[in-house]
Amino acid sequence: DGDDAEARLKRASAYAPPDARFWPVVRIRNDKSLAEGVDRFVAAITRPAAFCVPVLGLVGCSASGKSTVCAELPAAAVIAADDFYKPRDACPRFDLAADIRWPAGVPDAFQERGNADLNHPDSVDWAACADAVDAAVDKVVDAGGAGVVVVEGLLLLGAGAERVRDRCAQLVLLDDGYDDPAKQKVLWRRKWTRSGHLGKKSYEERGVTAEEYAAYWGDYVSAAWKQHGLDRVEAAGRPIHRVDAHADDRSAQVEALLRS
Repeated sequence: DGDDAEARLKRASAYAPPDARFWPVVRIRNDKSLAEGVDRFVAAITRPAAFCVPVLGLVGCSASGKSTVCAELPAAAVIAADDFYKPRDACPRFDLAADIRWPAGVPDAFQERGNADLNHPDSVDWAACADAVDAAVDKVVDAGGAGVVVVEGLLLLGAGAERVRDRCAQLVLLDDGYDDPAKQKVLWRRKWTRSGHLGKKSYEERGVTAEEYAAYWGDYVSAAWKQHGLDRVEAAGRPIHRVDAHADDRSAQVEALLRS
């Protein structure tokens, strides 16, 4: 009491030796005065539980159940990477006609969709996504610290998503059974018939046949997931928990990881 902000900051820092290593890293916001920033720093040292907000990264193939799992997690603030797609004219491109073995030419619904490659990590504004994670963490801290943040996305393991992954204390991969044709059929049929994603009608409703969507899934969606997801597991440089995307208790398994 009575010390200026600089003196209080030095005293608070004395709690930790210079070579101390902490996990998880605690982010302390200082967007006002130095004194208020120091107040938060001191509070984080004296009451660390209120500032250590668990952030979990949930990654999986399209239609693997990420949104469903997030909806079933109690007291979780959810950040969806899908909300941070760049404008389509700023996304990478792929060749609709050449990259997919269509049964009889490119369907009209895919012609309308265009060739923006939304299954490429460069299509996501990761800086904005990371800022949203930080804002969600700050909101939990301001509310007293009793909460968790989940960031979910198809491309969280991709090159360029490091800023978001670095904020995650744990990463969970919903294992879709990439090499199992029966499990893949469950996923593509779910995606083919799903309405409302990104504000669109289902591809079935837009006149795409099951055979056409199966070609699109195998040659493009699944192939992109392998390239930017499964093949990037080791590149993440950290342990990744795997949960069976087809398991009835998948949400309970993820919740158990959060509790741990």
